Amino acid sequence: MKTPVSRLHAMLFLLMCSVTSLASAQDYIVEVVLFTQPSSRIVAGPAPELDWKADAAELDSTTRSNVRPIDDSRHRLANEARKLSAQGSRILFHQAWTQPAGTPVAVTKGEDLTGFDLYPVQGVVSLSRDNTLEANVAFWVNHEAASMDSEPVSERLKQSRRLRPDEVHYLDHQSLGMLIIVSR
Repeated sequence: MKTPVSRLHAMLFLLMCSVTSLASAQDYIVEVVLFTQPSSRIVAGPAPELDWKADAAELDSTTRSNVRPIDDSRHRLANEARKLSAQGSRILFHQAWTQPAGTPVAVTKGEDLTGFDLYPVQGVVSLSRDNTLEANVAFWVNHEAASMDSEPVSERLKQSRRLRPDEVHYLDHQSLGMLIIVSR
């Protein structure tokens, strides 16, 4: 027969397990493929603001256990990326990571072009979940300046989109495109 104390311990253990599973149920796996549109010219847009990654967890340097890169071997969009390349697109960025809803994640690719936090590719993905799952993305492709006198040229893809989990979604831009899939 269980004593009241052991029953209390058992109930506390079950409560802790359910809270832990609820917390992890809000974590998602996000995968993004950013690419050039075949035969399109650069469409200049606004450069990233100095605070472009404010309040975001930086994927490459965060110590958060719920924001971490996913190994390339687990990428679900690898075939789509190969097809895009075969059709003349250039893959600029392809990465996957874990991310909780409500925590923006900042990603970069390449070396800082200017010393002022400007990378060849940089972006922020935010997920929110009320009745539906929504992604807000802002990605920049920054091209080095043609001369010492000129500024780098930036292209920006910025969109908000309702997503169905486990479905590939296409975000369109004049010179860029993005595939995104979000799953649990």
